[in-house]
Amino acid sequence: MVRCRDRRSRWSTNRFRGHRGLLGRSAVAIRGRSAAFIGVSAALVVAVVATIAVAVVSGGDSSRTVTWWLPNWDTEIAQELLAEFEAENPDLTVQTVETTVDTMANKISVALDSGDTPDVITDLVSRTRTYIRSDQLTDLSGLYGPGMPREDFINGALDAVTTDIATYAVPYRWDCISLIYNKDLFAAAGIDGPPATWPEFIADAQALTTGDAAGVAWPMSGTPNDLVNRFLGFAMSAGATVEDGVPHLDVASSQAALEIVGSSVAQGWASRSSLEVNNTEVRELFINGRVAMYVGGVFDVELEREAGMNVGTAVTPGPDGPGMQGADGWGYIVPAEAKNVDGAKRLVAFLSRPDAMARLTSTYPARVSAAAGERFHDEDRQAHYEQLTEHSVPTPNDPAWVSMIPSVYSTIQSVALGESTPAEGARAIQAEADRLLGPVR
Repeated sequence: MVRCRDRRSRWSTNRFRGHRGLLGRSAVAIRGRSAAFIGVSAALVVAVVATIAVAVVSGGDSSRTVTWWLPNWDTEIAQELLAEFEAENPDLTVQTVETTVDTMANKISVALDSGDTPDVITDLVSRTRTYIRSDQLTDLSGLYGPGMPREDFINGALDAVTTDIATYAVPYRWDCISLIYNKDLFAAAGIDGPPATWPEFIADAQALTTGDAAGVAWPMSGTPNDLVNRFLGFAMSAGATVEDGVPHLDVASSQAALEIVGSSVAQGWASRSSLEVNNTEVRELFINGRVAMYVGGVFDVELEREAGMNVGTAVTPGPDGPGMQGADGWGYIVPAEAKNVDGAKRLVAFLSRPDAMARLTSTYPARVSAAAGERFHDEDRQAHYEQLTEHSVPTPNDPAWVSMIPSVYSTIQSVALGESTPAEGARAIQAEADRLLGPVR
């Protein structure tokens, strides 16, 4: 296997320019049979050089090479898996290029738009619908069958990558956010356990807001998706739905969500620092005892345990019982312009085996059979798994919704700052939804 950080190291330009001129001058100086012999030799040399040049430009025999763009946090285990894959498939060599969370969306989009793509890409499942609509992906339906049955995938995982005619990706990691709370702060405030309903959530957060600590915090200064997905979870708990990647909002559900996510900051029972922090910084506030609870991923809990915290997890509350959350994950796609589609499919099939899937995810594998290990069902993970399998739907991924996210993000911030009321914010969100997604049905 070959590991690269920059594609230019594999697709370099032709370094063999200028040989034709040298050979031409030599031929002019020689006459007769020698000239003819040299002329033939020169032609052969030029042909060989041209062949080598093509090989350099193309990165070698594309039928024997598979290029894979993968996120840098998967690299270490991926290299172990690739050693096993190449041992099973000695006719193939895999070249990897690392992507990062900050740059991958643009890098992948540019590659797909230009047609200059790798053979396999690891990307967020929620982004695939945009690629599907642009006919930029290879149909992977043939990978599903007895060896990889569709019913083995967590509910909703395949919905996000499947149309009426084909399935265009294989999800390997599937997860969602849920409630994380500080057991010690709850006990000190006389609260026996995590909130199970919205009234309990609000009352607990208010009781836990004391001194320099706040009841809750939200990532209002990070990636817009992070904040909007939390808003959407509360909106779905209040009646909003998601169908075919499109959220169906109404004023009532949006207002209910804004009263929690936005008004909590304006009213003081959520940290004012919410306006300045991203996901990672919310977790740091929690570890430092500045926040008593928040909505976050199961991977956070491991870091909090390492920091010595007495941490608990629970399904996020809804108005009168368990609340909903959007589920998303990571999957493998094969671009329509991939140079080695057959090799790409063989690699994806290998990586999608239950054992490989379990090894490559730090949250939950997309296949149920891959999640049988005890590490996926310990005390810290069980609430997130229940949220994922019983109280979640795939995160909306319709391109029109994606284009709407920045305006929803700004509206939530406006409510948090006290610049608008939840009712005003909900009407603004609905007007934008009607314009971009169509009137509520």
